[in-house]
Amino acid sequence: MRKQELLAVILVVVFSIGTVATVIIYKIATRDPQRIELLARAPEKGNWSPKTITVKSGEKITLVIKNVDTATHGFYLPAYNLVLTDIKAGEFREVTFTPRKKGQFNFLCSVWCSDYHMHMRGELIVE
Repeated sequence: MRKQELLAVILVVVFSIGTVATVIIYKIATRDPQRIELLARAPEKGNWSPKTITVKSGEKITLVIKNVDTATHGFYLPAYNLVLTDIKAGEFREVTFTPRKKGQFNFLCSVWCSDYHMHMRGELIVE
C-alpha cells in the first residue's frame, strides 16, 4: 500500500506542476500586444510622431496610426509588407504584427498628402 500512496502523491505533484506551467505558458503566448500610437501629419505640419519607433524582435505589437491632419494619409512599411491606405482626417487604423527581422526599416506615407509628401518618412528599429 505504501508504494501506491507514494505513486499517487507523485502523480498529483506532477499534474499540478504541469497544470500551472500550462497556464503560465498560455498567458505569455496570448498576452495583449504592445500598443504604439503613431500620429500622421503632413511634413510641413509635423510629420510622423514619433518619427522613430523601437521594438523588440519577436514581440507582437499593434501600431495605432491616427490621422490628426486635414489631408488623407496612409502607412507603408515595405520590409514587413504592411500597407494601410486612405486614413482620412480624424480617423485611425490599427495593424498588429510580430517583427522578427532585426534592423532599421523605413516607413512612409502611402497617399499623396502635400507637396512635401516624399519627406514623410519614419523609422522602425527592431532590436
